[in-house]
Amino acid sequence: MELLAPWSLAGLVLVPAVLLWGLLAPRGRPVVVGSLMLWRRALGKGAVGRPSARVRLKDPLLWLDALLILLIVLACAQPALRTHEALEPAATIVVDRTASMGAGADQPFGMRWRQARPMLAGVLKAVEDAPIRIVSVPGPSGAAIARVTTVHEVLDRYGPAMECVLAAGDVWPVALAEAARRRGRPVVVATDVAPAAAVPENVYVLAPGAKSANAGLGRVATRIEKDTWWVLASAKAAPDAPGTYALVVSTAATVHARRDALLAPGKEAQIVLRVAGPPPKRVRVDLEGPGDSFLPDNAAFLVLEPAAGLRVMLVGDADPALRRALAAHTGRMAGANTVVVEAAGELPASDAEADLVIASGTPVPAAWKGPAAVIAPPEAVGPVRPAGGQGAPEWRVVESHPLAAAFYLAPPRISAVGRYAIDASAQLLLGADDVPLMATWEAGGVRRLAVLFDFDEATTDWPHRAGFPVFWSRALDWLVPKDRRPAAHRTHAPLGRLPRSGALAPNRAGFHTQGDEVFGVSFIGTDEGFQAGPGRDDSAAAIQALSASIEARRRATLAPLWPYLAAAALVVVLLRTWAAR
Repeated sequence: MELLAPWSLAGLVLVPAVLLWGLLAPRGRPVVVGSLMLWRRALGKGAVGRPSARVRLKDPLLWLDALLILLIVLACAQPALRTHEALEPAATIVVDRTASMGAGADQPFGMRWRQARPMLAGVLKAVEDAPIRIVSVPGPSGAAIARVTTVHEVLDRYGPAMECVLAAGDVWPVALAEAARRRGRPVVVATDVAPAAAVPENVYVLAPGAKSANAGLGRVATRIEKDTWWVLASAKAAPDAPGTYALVVSTAATVHARRDALLAPGKEAQIVLRVAGPPPKRVRVDLEGPGDSFLPDNAAFLVLEPAAGLRVMLVGDADPALRRALAAHTGRMAGANTVVVEAAGELPASDAEADLVIASGTPVPAAWKGPAAVIAPPEAVGPVRPAGGQGAPEWRVVESHPLAAAFYLAPPRISAVGRYAIDASAQLLLGADDVPLMATWEAGGVRRLAVLFDFDEATTDWPHRAGFPVFWSRALDWLVPKDRRPAAHRTHAPLGRLPRSGALAPNRAGFHTQGDEVFGVSFIGTDEGFQAGPGRDDSAAAIQALSASIEARRRATLAPLWPYLAAAALVVVLLRTWAAR
């Protein structure tokens, strides 16, 4: 049992005071008589005194008075019983562990964290043993932080019972989401820069303020054409940068290109460097110069990878279902989306503008030499040509074809198809030898696909079946295999890549290997190194809010007993009234 107002117990001194008053206070009432001689003769030499304490202690009214005062005092103390354990934590502590918190130091959580830590420690002292929710952004393996022992030392010391949650991304969206989800609980954010916009009432900011780093890369990209490749880079420097910076493009110990005195203090610069020779698998681009307080933003790590998605150009009147199926294609790489564009005017002259052409109701132009698919062409397309007459609706899947597995669902209905003839150079995929419905062939090492019926509802229900987008996804991968897709150097932002295992990629800058894959992680374009702004110290308000939240959390788990004591006191009043009659 707990007392919510224990100071009220001071009123218990009234209980012995009532008993003492009942023993010592004179009793009786004055009686007018004609003479006292009769009393003197009756008493003789006996003494007239007060009633004995034993007699007075037997008075029920005295004990009812004491019991009434006892019940009233206990009711004022608000006793309560704990009925359950609290499920919600008393508060949420959001710890900013982004790269900027490590600026200016070689140790984990650097100078900005060392400045913010005492503010957080002072607030955590007020938490006592109440459970708190710890949100680390972006998590224990992130940014320029090798270890998180300094954070856990603080949290383990001042918050022994914690629920640790790992989040990825910017600290402020996470903090605002926590504030919206836990409106009745305080959210304390330990970061370096206070936000410019207003924050919710239950958000308390602990930010010592930060100064921008000296210099960093804003963007790095490459363009590849046969045996020549170019590097595009942009960078900026703070006004207080100590000197000029040079751009260096290298692989291992080889320097491919260099531009000295590229960037001056307080300036921005863009440059394109031409490099001769085949593109290397890994490329590192560095912004070299005097000492900088945010080194991870001064280097970009790029790896040669297939293009993120296919560039598909549509010719003719494509069916809406086909457009949706193409847009849903994700390829074999996470986040690889297919880009679908309409042919406007002339067809692309080279694969620099498109990777695949799909013609609907029109043949693939002879000028296009790349991969292509044609749907219900009105005239001859390669080794497939109209044969005249009406074809029978019977058909089958050729199981030996590489795309046969794309028809793993129930076969669609196909009727009212025309008759086509295919040469020996084509391979039947769907239909029969005398009534082909789908065929493929290769010309000059380039694959082609012909769908020999239209997607009108009177012809087929295939576009409405679940297997329709599955087929086109696999058909795109077959028409433009991974080794035939254009390559480009790519780098990933921290936590911006999901490996095949499903775990988050390391967001430590550099080259990383997972299985047989190599990928680069860079901080370019994140503006972490240039984050600057005012400080803010809500420690006093945070401590007050934490104390109120802890008390409210404790009260929420208690069942009050004072109503029962008040009812008992009322019963005592009624008993005393009845006994005094």
